[in-house]
Order: sequence, then structure tokens, then C-alpha cells
Amino acid sequence: MLNIDNLEKALGFQIPTAVPVILVIYMVAILAVGLWAAKKVKNSEDWYVGGREMGPWITALAHGSSSLGGGMYIAGPQYGWEAGASSLWAAPGDVFGPLLNFGIIARRMRRYTEKSRSLTIPEFFGHRYYSKKIRTLAVVILIIAMLISLLVEYMSMGILISCITGWNYTLSLIIGCVVILIYTGAGGYLSVAYTDFAQSILMVIGMFILIPVCIHSVGGLSGMNHGLTQINAGLATLWGPDFYLKGAPLMIAGIALVYFIGYMGQPHLIIKTVAIKDEKSIRLVPMIGACFGFCLAFGVYTLGMVGKVVYPDASMLPGGSAEYVMPMLALTKLPPVLAGLILAGAASAVMSTASALLLVIGSSAGNDLFGQFKPDASEATKMQITKISTYILGLVAAGMCFIPLFEVGVYQLTWIAWSVLSPAFIPCIVGGLYWKGGTKQGAAAAMITGSVTGFVWYYLLQDITNIHTFFAALVIAIVAYIVVSKLTQKPPKEIQDLVDYARSFEDIDDAKMASAGVQMSSAQFTELIKISDTRENVEKEAFLGRGKIRRMSLDAYMI
Repeated sequence: MLNIDNLEKALGFQIPTAVPVILVIYMVAILAVGLWAAKKVKNSEDWYVGGREMGPWITALAHGSSSLGGGMYIAGPQYGWEAGASSLWAAPGDVFGPLLNFGIIARRMRRYTEKSRSLTIPEFFGHRYYSKKIRTLAVVILIIAMLISLLVEYMSMGILISCITGWNYTLSLIIGCVVILIYTGAGGYLSVAYTDFAQSILMVIGMFILIPVCIHSVGGLSGMNHGLTQINAGLATLWGPDFYLKGAPLMIAGIALVYFIGYMGQPHLIIKTVAIKDEKSIRLVPMIGACFGFCLAFGVYTLGMVGKVVYPDASMLPGGSAEYVMPMLALTKLPPVLAGLILAGAASAVMSTASALLLVIGSSAGNDLFGQFKPDASEATKMQITKISTYILGLVAAGMCFIPLFEVGVYQLTWIAWSVLSPAFIPCIVGGLYWKGGTKQGAAAAMITGSVTGFVWYYLLQDITNIHTFFAALVIAIVAYIVVSKLTQKPPKEIQDLVDYARSFEDIDDAKMASAGVQMSSAQFTELIKISDTRENVEKEAFLGRGKIRRMSLDAYMI
């Protein structure tokens, strides 16, 4: 644990008063923005997806800041410090990840969820795979994986606040946790989106100042490369320390893909595609997001390499941890006021991602789990349960920070979380939107094999096989999804028609809309699932699009 004395000893001077003062002012400002946004929440759709009225700039910058966070500002420099130039294999993913999310998924997801009235990713799964059990399975995997992701943000916040103030790490972590919980629970998606927009601007400005200053301090890029070579010849190459990546193409593939296509399996990022106001806005988002990622991704890993030259031995860093590279560089290379602004920007990145994760976790627990157990509960009751779940699970994540199993480092935890969740969800999301033949059995197979492989492979097989956890888990999950779907009965025609609707570029006529089974109420869709689960051929009256009534006949489908 850090305290003010050993931190200042590590720095060689007292922490300027301006640094913690700026952080406090920033946190108060973010709380004010979040609580202001909370006043705009009028119903559950506002809380879950911002009323589906988010513009392209807010969506793009919220997507960018939510995707980077502590996994970028703390873990990125840490990984750059440990891996040297080989860390740059991961950088393109943060540039092209938004392009894939909004180029491949956004339009179809926006159309499907609007017509099926799905407010969360598990709710989308439940509808697309016509099964409450699939929805529940998705919630369980999502909550476990996202709690691990939340650990990354809490740990990063604890590191930042302790480094800025010198306070005890535990106290710092708790303070950061409380601030994030307050504004996320109050305003839901609207608070998260507006605070993310404000925070993303500060993030970019901060990095534009810190990165050039730090590179210049070690003699430019040539000086940095010379310094890395002196420490370990492999650090200045794409093959990593001691050239460990030579002859390991599947490890490189995993490092590159974990963010490159991993974005498509992250619900806190996918939900941004649901909340955007219209399909025209989607066109602007990928380029804005890619530019945002480019500005930060390559920079933070380079920052870690500079940190390796400045602090070649971990004992030179507080607590002997490379997780302190970025805040140490800011405090030692910049004037106090600028250092305070930079560290506030880093805190903003952490808070934006943590709030996005909390929003998805709370929404899944309240809307998806509670909503299934109590389908007749009022909207107000579901919202109350969602907010309570957000607070409780947020505190649970804070407690998990001190479990030895998760004390493997911030960057390593980021990999674990993404390797558990993205491989499980990517086949089901992409396959569900692009392939009418994807079945609930195939989705279940992908979720189970992807998540289990993602966790077990990291601890037991990655070092032995030299195959990255993410790559292994994704390949196994895709194979499971396709094979099991081919061996089981096709989805109901209503679902297949809705997939057709999602991929079209124009609104379809009333008859087709009715055939697609769109705009069903929750109660009516529950009846569809009951029919599917019990293998009965039943006719059920359903009110579909524009008040029309028809008789709906469904075949039997296995659960």
C-alpha cells in the first residue's frame, strides 16, 4: 500500500498541491454533469439506451472513451513497459475496432433492436435466439466477465488517486468507486454518454501534451530505441523481450485480435449502436472513433516504452509496479498544473469505462434477470431493481480487487476479461445478425465454450501452447456455433424474417413487417418462447406493428 511518505520518496519531491486540487475539481464537475443528465431521464428507455437519441459525435466519443479507460491509460503504458515495441501489435485494434463495430454491426443491430424493442444485449440474444435460457446464460457470462473488467477500472482508479494524493491505495480505490457509482446509478446511459463526451476531450488533450514531452525527454524516438536496446535487445523490436514472439504467430494473432475484433463482443460498446438516434448518424461514427483510437492507442504504448528507459527497473516505481508508469511520468516531466490536468484526463478515461461497464451490468441484472423472474413487474419496479443492482454489483467488484486470483496485473486482467466475454458473444452477435440459420443451441454452445476456454486457457494452456487465449477461445466458439447450429432445427420463420429486415436498407411494407414479427410486446414474445420451449403447435393472437392483429402459428423448437 502507498502512503504520502513513500510516494514522495519515490518521486524525490513533494506532490504539488495543485495536482490533487485539480483532481477534486474535476471529479466534482463530472458528478455535476452526470447528475444534470440524470434529470433528463423520463423512462426506462432513457436510462438503458438514452432514448435512442444519441448523435454521432456523442456516440463516437462515448464509444472511444468507454473502450479505452484504465485498460489504456494504466494498462497500456504498463504493457509498453513490459513488452517494449512488441506492444504495438495491440495498437491497430483500437483504431480498427470502432470501424468493425459500426461498419459491420451497428446498422443491423440498430434496426433489429428497435423493431424487437430490445434494450440490452442479453434481451437481444433472448429475442434473436427465441429462448429465455439463452438470455439468462448471456446475463451470467456478461456479469462475470464485466465484473472482471470493472476490476481493471477500479484498480486503475486506485492507482491514479493514490499517486496523485499519496493516500492509501484501498482508500483511493473506494473513493473512485463511490464517485462512479453515484452518477452512473442516477442517470444511466444519459449520464454515461454525456460524461464520456466531456471526458474524451480531456483524454485526447492530455495525451497530446504528455506523449511528445516524454519522448523528447529521452532524446526522441531514436533515443528511446537506443535505451530499450541497452536494457534488452528485443525490447526495441516487434518480437518482444528476448525475442519471445519469434515463431509464435498465434500469440501475435491473439494480441492483435483481442482489440481488433474483440470490440464486437463487448456489450458496453455494442449498446452504443443501439442508442444512436438514426442510421444516417451511424455513417459518421466509425471515422470519428478510428481517429480517436489512433490518437491514443499508439501513444500510450510508446509512453510505456519511454517509461522503461526512464525506469528500467520496477523497483524504481512505487510499489515496484509498472502500473504506475504513466502517473510517474506525468508528475516528473510536467509542471504541476499540467500534471494535474493529465492525471485528471487519465481518471476521466477510467471513470468513463467503469460507468459504461456498471450500466451494462446493472441493466442486465435488473432488466434481464429480474425482468424474467417477474415479467409483470411495473417499469418503475424494474428501474428500481436495476439501480440497486448497479450499486450492489459495483461494490462487489470493489471487493474482488483484493482476491489473490485477480492480482495478476491490470493489463493481464484486461486480456482475461476480453478473452472470456468477446469470444463467447462475437459468434452469437455477428452470426445472429448475418446468418438466419444460427440457432439457440448453437448460441449456447458458443457462449459456453468461448467463456470457459477464455478463462481456463489463460491460466493453464497459453504458456504451454504459445497460443494466445483470445485467439484459441474465439476459434473454438465459432466452430461450436456453426457446427451445433447446422445440426439443430432452424429458427422460427418470424425470427428469420426479422434478420432479413435488419439487413435491408429500406423499411418494409406492413405485410412483411407483420410476417417478421416485429414490435411485439414483452408479454407476446414470452408467449413465443413458451411455444418454442414446449414444442407445441399453437396459434396465438399478437398485436404487431401499427396496431394490426393476425393469427400467428409456430412450429415446435427444442430449447
